[in-house]
Amino acid sequence: MAVTTRPHDLLRLSGAAALGDTPPGWVSASIAACPWGVVRRAPHPPGLVPVGIRGPERWQRHAALVPRDAVTRSVPPEELRERRPWLPLLAVTLSAVTLLLAAELEADAAWGPIGGVGFELATGKPATHPGSDLDLLIRAPRRIDRPLVTRLAAVFAALPGKVDCQLETPSGGVGLTEWARTGGPVMARTEHGPRLVDDPWAPA
Repeated sequence: MAVTTRPHDLLRLSGAAALGDTPPGWVSASIAACPWGVVRRAPHPPGLVPVGIRGPERWQRHAALVPRDAVTRSVPPEELRERRPWLPLLAVTLSAVTLLLAAELEADAAWGPIGGVGFELATGKPATHPGSDLDLLIRAPRRIDRPLVTRLAAVFAALPGKVDCQLETPSGGVGLTEWARTGGPVMARTEHGPRLVDDPWAPA
């Protein structure tokens, strides 16, 4: 059965052979220790998935295209929101975010942690440090009223840990804080790179 993938999903891979041509040595070692990558935004031929591979150092990031049949499991961010990071500050912050979004978003809203926290929660491998942000994704296929976005941004800013939230809109990934501040135009992250859009929910 084909595995469906979207940006920020965590993918378990069949091994270093999934990366094709010989990658840097640290990449092979990283995949051997923790065979996971994250779906990134990039053009890709049919049958291939663009992924990013993390190394133990912050500068160690490797972009690759892997065959779809080399993906053995896909974990979207929304499956991770009931888990908690190991570091207390991040755990407290995620708990507060959970309560806030349960009160503010519709019951069927999809959201979850991404970045280092998401990687850690999906894989069980430590990937955060005391200075790590809590990166979040809120899937927003339908327009979210700007007063709500502004309110969320204000509450996130008051939490004990730093929160960096991205809205997944029809136009691509949009920073919640940036949209709350400007209301457009805003930078959207797309498969073909960043582009400026006036309204992330406007018909293409």
